[in-house]
Amino acid sequence: MSTHPGAPRPAGARTVLRATRAALQWRLLLWWAVLLLLPTVVATLPVWQMLSASLDHSVYAARLAERLDMIAFADIVGAARERHAPALGLGGGVALALTLLLSPLLAGMAIAACRAPQRLGSGALLAAGAQEYPRLARMLAWSLVPLGVAGLLGAGAWRLAGQAAGTALLEADAERAAHLALLATTVLLLLAHATVDVGRAVLAADRRRTSAVAAWWRGCALLLQRPLALFGTYLAVTAIGVAVAALLALARTRVPALGTAGTIGAVVLAQLPVIVLGWMRSARLCALLALVR
Repeated sequence: MSTHPGAPRPAGARTVLRATRAALQWRLLLWWAVLLLLPTVVATLPVWQMLSASLDHSVYAARLAERLDMIAFADIVGAARERHAPALGLGGGVALALTLLLSPLLAGMAIAACRAPQRLGSGALLAAGAQEYPRLARMLAWSLVPLGVAGLLGAGAWRLAGQAAGTALLEADAERAAHLALLATTVLLLLAHATVDVGRAVLAADRRRTSAVAAWWRGCALLLQRPLALFGTYLAVTAIGVAVAALLALARTRVPALGTAGTIGAVVLAQLPVIVLGWMRSARLCALLALVR
C-alpha cells in the first residue's frame, strides 16, 4: 500500500527509543545545567538577601542553618514578604525572561544533537544552537497563541465549574465540577504544547522551513493524522521526565546541606532535576523529529 508523498514515513518504537537515547549526551545535558544556572542564580539572589537580612544577626543563625525546615522557611518568607516583595518579583521576572531567551538556544542544541550522525563537541553544539535560534525563537513567540487559546478555554471551564458549584446541592458535586475543570485545563494545555513541540520537530526536519506558523499548522495536521503516535510519545516522555525529576527533587529535600560532603551532595541533587528535565525536552524533540521525518 502506498503512502502520500508528503506524509512522513511511520517510525517504530525502536526508532523512537533510539531517538530518545540520542538525547543522553553528557555535553548537551551539561549545557542545560550550566545555562539554566543563570536564571536560577538571578531568582535565588533576592531570596538569599531576604534570608540574610532575617538570619545573619540572629544568635541562633548556626542552629537555624542546620535545621531550617519548610515551616520555618514559610514563616520567614511570610514575615519579610512585604519588605522584599519588589526584589522577589523583579528577580522572578528577570529569571523567567532569561529562561525564555535561553529556550530556543537549548532546543536548537537538542535538535543538532538528534540530527548529527556522531556526537558533537561542546562548541559545535553551541554553534548549532545559535544557528537554529531565529527559527525556534519565532516558534516560541507563536506558541503564545495556542497556549493562550488553551488558557482561555481552561478559564471558561473553571467558570462553568463555578456556576455548577453555585447550584450544586452536595459538596461532592461541586468538587467533581472543579476536578473536571482541572482535567479539562490540563488536557487543553498539554495538547496546545504538543502542537508547539511537533511544530518544532517539523522545523527541525526541514532546514529550508523558515515560517514558524506554517510549521505549526503542519504539526497540527500531523497530530490529527497520527494522534496516538505523536501525542502518545509526547505524553510518555513527559511523564517519565516529570516523575524522575519529582523523585530527585524529593530526595534533595531529604539531604541536609551539612558539612562539605552534605553541601556538595545537596548541590548535585539540586542540579539533577534540571538535567532530567533537560533530557526530557531534548528526548521529546528527538522522538517527535523521528516521527515526522
